Amino acid sequence: MITSTIASHSALQIIQGAKKEGFKTRLYVSPKRKPFYASLPLLDELRVTEDMSKILYDEGIIIPHGSFVAYLGIENIERSKAKFFGNKRFLKWETKFELVNKALKKANIPQVESFDLSEVKDNELYFVRIEGPKGGSEHFIAYGRDLEEKLKNVRTPYKIERFIDGIFIYVHFFYSPIKERLELMGVDERLVIADANKRRPFKALPYTIVGNKLIVLRESLIPEIYDYGLAFVEAMHNLEKPGIIGPFALHFAYDGEFHCIGFASRIDGGSNVNHWYSSLYNGEEIMMGLRIAREIRLALEEERLDEVIT
Repeated sequence: MITSTIASHSALQIIQGAKKEGFKTRLYVSPKRKPFYASLPLLDELRVTEDMSKILYDEGIIIPHGSFVAYLGIENIERSKAKFFGNKRFLKWETKFELVNKALKKANIPQVESFDLSEVKDNELYFVRIEGPKGGSEHFIAYGRDLEEKLKNVRTPYKIERFIDGIFIYVHFFYSPIKERLELMGVDERLVIADANKRRPFKALPYTIVGNKLIVLRESLIPEIYDYGLAFVEAMHNLEKPGIIGPFALHFAYDGEFHCIGFASRIDGGSNVNHWYSSLYNGEEIMMGLRIAREIRLALEEERLDEVIT
């Protein structure tokens, strides 16, 4: 058995996890990124190409991550006859505001308040969120009095949100259809360039993500977060059969209350931070990539592979 993915995002932990479970590994990599990935002893095969769509014809089990939709397009992914770990029809749900809102409302998860441009107040601060997973590079903050001018050059769908004076946390889950349980795998915080402003605007800085750091939540908050995860799994089971298989993440702003700002419908880049929460379910700290590989291994042993791939 061979697992395949694209050399980006969370590919390192994906191939490391696959190797630990005894699977062969294959990466599709662009020529400019070849030197680093070619140096890795974890790899069995490196396919160097500018055309990442070649992975859609791969004969192994494909592990999608956050770069797949950008590189391949959701329509091409859903039409592909290749075997994807997880529900490949779930991938599109993070890419459109309409779908994000539908999923979170179905799960009854509180969202951050949003406004039309006509509703904003001059002296209030707002966060403008650009549609789709883009690493935060196009999001920005502005006072209401400046929004109309700043939005003139925005060509993609956006949402004007109340700026929350709090912390932003990203909660990583794994739903196992084999074990029929939801596992809390970890929590992270994003390191963004705009952190130089301590989340208040002194000059315009991008919200481009450059890294992640581990967060340990106050334990009294964990049951609430876990309940949101359970509700989300149930909602997606009803909205997009067969529902969630494997990793996903819920993204929150917290100011004394949780406000969901979105989700990741695949392995989230923040899971690149190893977290001890994973040991609560697995007996040891493991990365999400290894948890994926173990689910595939378990499915193979129980002859239930069709339950974890689409």
